[in-house]
Amino acid sequence: MSKLEMDIIQDFITECKLSGHMSKNTTKSYQCDLNKLQEYLDEQNITEVSRVTEKVLKDHLTRLSEKGYSPATIARNIVSIKALFKHLVKEKYVNLDASENLVAPKVELPKVNVLTRKQIEDLMNMPDTRTAKGQRDSAMLELMYATGIKVSELVAVKVSDIDMQLGNIECRNEKKDRVIPFDKRTKEVIQRYLQDGRRHLIKSTDEELLFINYQGEPMSRQGVWKLVKNYAGRADIRVPITPEALRHSFAAHLVERGADIEAVQLMMGHVSPVSTVRYARENRDYLRDVYDRTH
Repeated sequence: MSKLEMDIIQDFITECKLSGHMSKNTTKSYQCDLNKLQEYLDEQNITEVSRVTEKVLKDHLTRLSEKGYSPATIARNIVSIKALFKHLVKEKYVNLDASENLVAPKVELPKVNVLTRKQIEDLMNMPDTRTAKGQRDSAMLELMYATGIKVSELVAVKVSDIDMQLGNIECRNEKKDRVIPFDKRTKEVIQRYLQDGRRHLIKSTDEELLFINYQGEPMSRQGVWKLVKNYAGRADIRVPITPEALRHSFAAHLVERGADIEAVQLMMGHVSPVSTVRYARENRDYLRDVYDRTH
């Protein structure tokens, strides 16, 4: 491509950065993937964006496969290319979307354990909220399902991380901080725990952590695991269940209700949208529609 044509890609990346609707990791992925496309177009002496046809794009993807790139990486490249062409059509650089018929290769991901909504409801009803422990356990279960946070993140949540007015939680981990909203029901459960149950568990009013155990010490990941397993047994949920099942169920139910993949990706803290794709893999047409609308 000529310098002018190269600027089209850079303009797209800049727009992504300034939009405020896209994570830094997604923008970096777009940049990396489109750099590969640029290199291929240079090799083919294609200097005008109007000459980038569906065949050119498919040949580029075939080249990536021949170079040993995994199906997951190629799927991510397709997402990036589709995002670029959506931009090109919108800005009238091209009339037709050459990426429209690109189909991602099948990406094999570990099967995730997703609970039904009835199983979730039964689980949430198990804690005895007349007790301090029950109020704490109810708040933990609700927060895990309502936000999809990991156990390691849950046990590290501080009271100051919860914004009751806005209804969201600031989640911190080693990769990236993120803010996740939660619903009215979860807000009410947390509010009850903060106003009543928690004060019976803490040893000091200076305690920063939201969730603590009987001894007034931080909850452990193993403690949360046992808690979830115990309530699952009492709810007669006979499928294997761990705290991760609540995280997966959160994402799966959001996708089922029509949430955009990127929105779920941001809430889950996934680096790649491919990780989020697993929750919609049973319905390929639906997944394609979500991708088209999102990217």
